[in-house]
Amino acid sequence: MIMIRFQNIKILNKIFNREFNFKIIWPIVLPVISLCIFGLVLLRSTSFDSIGSSTNYITFYNQLQWMGVGLAVFIFMQFIRLKILNEYAYHLYIFLIISLIITYFMPERGGSSRWIEIGPFSFQPSEFGKIILVCALAKFLSDRKDNKDQFITIILSLIIGLIPALLVFGQPDLGTALIYLAVIFPMLYWIGLRPFYLFLFIAPVVSMISSYSIETFSFWMLILILVLFYSQPTIFQATIVFIINTCSGLLAIAVYDNLYPHQQDRLLTLLDPMRDRFGSGYQVFQSIISIGSGGISGKGFNQGTQSHLQYLPEKSTDFIIAVAGEEFGLIGISFILLMFGIFTYWVTEYLNKFNNDFSSLSLVGLFTILYVHLIVNMGMTVGLFPVTGLPAPFLSYGGTFFITCALILSIINNNITNNI
Repeated sequence: MIMIRFQNIKILNKIFNREFNFKIIWPIVLPVISLCIFGLVLLRSTSFDSIGSSTNYITFYNQLQWMGVGLAVFIFMQFIRLKILNEYAYHLYIFLIISLIITYFMPERGGSSRWIEIGPFSFQPSEFGKIILVCALAKFLSDRKDNKDQFITIILSLIIGLIPALLVFGQPDLGTALIYLAVIFPMLYWIGLRPFYLFLFIAPVVSMISSYSIETFSFWMLILILVLFYSQPTIFQATIVFIINTCSGLLAIAVYDNLYPHQQDRLLTLLDPMRDRFGSGYQVFQSIISIGSGGISGKGFNQGTQSHLQYLPEKSTDFIIAVAGEEFGLIGISFILLMFGIFTYWVTEYLNKFNNDFSSLSLVGLFTILYVHLIVNMGMTVGLFPVTGLPAPFLSYGGTFFITCALILSIINNNITNNI
């Protein structure tokens, strides 16, 4: 019994920071608090069925509760030694893979199997998995920082990210799968890998996407030639890259030609939502109307017609930015961008002072998660990106996602506190 207690004390000392120094980095926390408050204002507005008529406030009050949980998570994480994330990064990664496999055996919700249910509770492992993947990649890359074989480093990093991404994609959850892949490249760039190598892996994907139009594909191939000319690879390397990208584009065309008409229609709508405004492109079409009708200063709180007359779908989650644009106009959207801009400035300022590879890499990865969410969410509200279901950080309604964002913020705050 004494031995068990002694071992438990050793484990607790390893996990928790005995020299606790609770410190809030206000330059990064205050913008987030502002975004959370603004998000609550938007959710309060979306709780009305029509202009001026009240309805239930379940999303508003639920979000308040999730914010309370998020605050508790933030405070709790300041007690944790972040070294534990480094030491057990691979263990957490294996746990993530197992959790994602378990979701395939869980009951479906809305045609997807993303949740693990334990009694009355349920959670989405793919959300927390974003943080776990960042920790695993940070450990792997920090351990291989001095390795000269950059090509092998890229390949292994892609494998680490691709395994959970494919499991998430099969749930299906395209948006989260893209997040898993997106965090890899900024982290690779941060450890000093040549941008040209990263470009080589991204280019074939762009070639396949751009092949839907001969004009777009030609423009992309021109950019590819200019990049190759600027990077000055050997003639053999440049030829191989050009052939691979040309074949990728032709392969995409061949696959498209063998699809059924309804499958082709879905792909075309994915690339151009405006071609089917009252069908598969309805969401984006209504979102653009919402933002455009808001003008400079917006229609005012609770005065949005698109959202309150039920034209705008998913107004509290995927299209919360459209609600901000309609009711608060360009000023409201500028406020969101300003808060994220201040957050970005101070995170990068502190990041440049880090001298720990794992800490700096994990900060880059976590920062990327938030920004890919923001960019894709804002892009899909105006038709620049397909609708992937990625919510806006600290603004959109959602329990698991908000707690994930709070956890990201708490790790960033803890990281900065212990590295400057």
